[in-house]
Formats: sequence, C-alpha cells, structure tokens
Amino acid sequence: MSIMENLTMNEFRRQVGEYINQTYYAEKAFVLTKGEKKVAALVPMAMLNRMTELEAFYAQTLADKTPINSSDSEATETNQEAAS
Repeated sequence: MSIMENLTMNEFRRQVGEYINQTYYAEKAFVLTKGEKKVAALVPMAMLNRMTELEAFYAQTLADKTPINSSDSEATETNQEAAS
C-alpha cells in the first residue's frame, strides 16, 4: 500500500468513482481535505481491517493492565485464606 495522498473534497466529488476504483483496485489511500483542514480518509478495506484489529488489540492490552479494585483483591485474599 502507498502513502496517503491529499485530495480536496471538490476533486473527490467530481470524480468519486475514479477515486473509489483507485482505492479498491490499486489499494491507494486518500486524505480528504477542505481548505487546509483534513476532514476524512478513503482507505482500502485491508487497511481498515488492520486498523480495527490493532484497535481491539490495544484496547485488550489496556484492559489487561488495569489495576484490580481493592475490594476484588480483598475477596481474592479471603478466598485464598479460606482455601489454606
């Protein structure tokens, strides 16, 4: 896949089919701009799927690192003492 190319909203509107074809067949990615502002992106599905996978992985990694509540750890300690 290539680096994202800037594309004005007006140009995108004029040739929407052409840019969708380039995204699908050539796997090109575009950043849609309005003036100097970046407003959206047109990306191949493979790129979107990969970003979604990475987002899920990152969310799970953060969840795994979240500290346990003190009430949860107290319950675990009580259960361990009872098992001894």
